[in-house]
Amino acid sequence: MRRTTRLLRLHAERGAVLAMLLLAILALAGCVTPDSIVPVPATATPVASLPTEAPRPTPTPVPTALDFPLAAPTSVPVAQQGYETCVQCHADEAMLKDSMGGDEGTSADRQAEAWAGDLAPGEAWKAVYLDNLAFLDTIHGRYGCITCHGGTGNTLLKEVAHTGLIRQPGSTDLCADCHAREVSNAMNNLHASLTGYRTVLFARASSADTELLETVIENHCASCHTATCGQCHVSHPAGIGGGLVAGHDFGDVEAINTTCAGCHGSRIEAEYKGEEDTAPGDVHWTQGEMLCTDCHLPADYHGTETEHLERYDGPPEPSCDDLGCHPDVSAEDGIEQHGGAHLKSLSCQACHATAYRNCYGCHVQMTDGTPGFTLDAAEWDTKIGRNPIKSGYRPWKYVTVRHVPVARDSFAYYGEDLLSEFNALPNWKYATPHTIQRITPQNESCNGCHGNTDLFLTAEDVPADELRANWPVIVERVIGEIR
Repeated sequence: MRRTTRLLRLHAERGAVLAMLLLAILALAGCVTPDSIVPVPATATPVASLPTEAPRPTPTPVPTALDFPLAAPTSVPVAQQGYETCVQCHADEAMLKDSMGGDEGTSADRQAEAWAGDLAPGEAWKAVYLDNLAFLDTIHGRYGCITCHGGTGNTLLKEVAHTGLIRQPGSTDLCADCHAREVSNAMNNLHASLTGYRTVLFARASSADTELLETVIENHCASCHTATCGQCHVSHPAGIGGGLVAGHDFGDVEAINTTCAGCHGSRIEAEYKGEEDTAPGDVHWTQGEMLCTDCHLPADYHGTETEHLERYDGPPEPSCDDLGCHPDVSAEDGIEQHGGAHLKSLSCQACHATAYRNCYGCHVQMTDGTPGFTLDAAEWDTKIGRNPIKSGYRPWKYVTVRHVPVARDSFAYYGEDLLSEFNALPNWKYATPHTIQRITPQNESCNGCHGNTDLFLTAEDVPADELRANWPVIVERVIGEIR
């Protein structure tokens, strides 16, 4: 078998050699013509030549100046028809004075005049006076009055013009066209809703009274404790009567005395600026000259309801070490009162807040169909209690606490015992007073705090029928004096 294989391989090799010799002989004899060699064309990709001079420098772009005011967005329908008659009246001081001088008029008239708030009767016209016609050429002014405020155009008859009037335009269907992100957040935050109020009021009432409480909230709470976009960006808040701030000009944030203080003025502004004889102004105001917006950023008041169902949900915003304000505070910073367990056991305000306002009762009422309220006398004091919302965000054992302005009979106008579960929550709650001082009566000496029973919320400060509800906040034993 092996022999046969070797013989076959030998014959194949001899055949290949003979074939090659035969082809060589035929080629020499001219019988076979080999294929001609065709040259391959050069590639089509050009070779880049080296530059003969340095490239010219790229010119620095110069921004093109824009003509302001910009035109209104083309994607948003702008209905200006007939608004000229609105302007004709509201830009005429004499006409406004005459129009608002009488008692006659429809409910729409009276609603519009409610913008006047606490203005003297002879000056009510100022609240709806368009004193700067340049507003009409701004991006907001080009929408026209009727687009936002409704009403009827092409008439100088007040009753007809105010038919369908919207005194406080909503935000969802107007501002969202250009400010979608802000509106989507703001419409569900605690400034625009009353979720914080519902959270605590419904906890104090039975489920059977929820519907009636909604009526109370709508009649007496919503007008002051909710805000539309315009109440921060163009007008005074409704709580102080509304009215244009600066000729209907829109601003990122108007002056705090016309926006923030409009809602928070009776308590926070009075504390912060020291407008009461009982307490000096907060050091952040008197020395730091800090405005509300220096600490409270837009994220705070454009926050979403999913993050805050109550004012103190989530981490402290702002906190004392936010934005690098007080980063060096520690038990080793050389300040005697910061040593020991003080920083772990006491909130900053517990040591650094002076007297602040405590309100003890708000009572709703109706007078000739107009909703109103009365307040019990307030007291200025500093009270330290146990932390009712202790958590990883607020780990302190002792914090400043404030009495909430609700009483058992706050809503008695609508029925007896409407707050049937009144003791479901404490009357004293976690507080962050705006009366901060570096040196306070409680921190200027050890015994300013230790043994000072007047400083702490004790059982003697709480009515007997509210002791059980407030027990989580009451300090049972005040640490004695240091001798």
